[in-house]
Amino acid sequence: MMQTEISSCPACQQQLQQGIQPWHRKCRHCSYEGSTLLVDIDVQGDREVLDEALREEGLGDLRQRNFRVLAAEVAARFPDSGGTRPRLLDVGCAHGWFLEATAGHFDVLGIEPDARVAQSAGERGLPVRRGFFPDVLQADERFDVIIFNDVMEHIPDIVSAMQACAHHLSTGGIVVVNAPARTGLLYRVSQAMAALGLPASFDRMWQKGFPSPHVHYLDDASMHLIGARAGLKLVSVRTLPSLSVKGLYARIRYDRTVSAAKAMAVTFILGVAAPALRVLPADIKVWTLRAT
Repeated sequence: MMQTEISSCPACQQQLQQGIQPWHRKCRHCSYEGSTLLVDIDVQGDREVLDEALREEGLGDLRQRNFRVLAAEVAARFPDSGGTRPRLLDVGCAHGWFLEATAGHFDVLGIEPDARVAQSAGERGLPVRRGFFPDVLQADERFDVIIFNDVMEHIPDIVSAMQACAHHLSTGGIVVVNAPARTGLLYRVSQAMAALGLPASFDRMWQKGFPSPHVHYLDDASMHLIGARAGLKLVSVRTLPSLSVKGLYARIRYDRTVSAAKAMAVTFILGVAAPALRVLPADIKVWTLRAT
């Protein structure tokens, strides 16, 4: 178990202050937001806090559709030369969906600390190392792409993680961070509700009580500053859909504390709102960085 120690801003290095909740932190000098929530990943495989079957069902449609789009864009940066294939590292690869989406173009490798999830991906024949980034890598291993799909926001020491990326990048390589954005509509609505004394949606946005909660909420400015501290330059930003009606009920219900009635109500509300959410500020952003 690891309580996130966070006193100074990883973006601008100024002192952080308490935000809406006792565990919430905000930087008054830049736009960064963080938390002190407990990180307690199941590295031994002896417990299951979340319903992993429902989690896979709930996230499968959205993530696999997003991954196909992202995989094509990443591959386009490395045209097939007919020689050695570029290497891609998927940090926190979970069920291995992005490895599958990119295996036709890249020499892929995944890292996953959750014992059950890593075993599941490995049993499907995917090249996955169980453990934490960058601990399971050799010092001289290099990659053309290092990608974090819904992972960077869970890593307590984000600056060290980015510095490790810079070390393990091949010349001309890129780091891709696909993560929730603090500028998204759903996040801003949850903030407003928490400020009014209704914290449930804000807690869920941070995944409070989950084995691996969010410890960062980023935006373009904070990602630029954090990358710069590691010698990485932000070169592009794009958005991805954050909601799929298919699997939405399962996505809400994989948190075992949510009742079926509440999950059905939230599913209905978000389902009705889905068309509008597609044109409003997106809750998922993809930041691409390159070594300077």
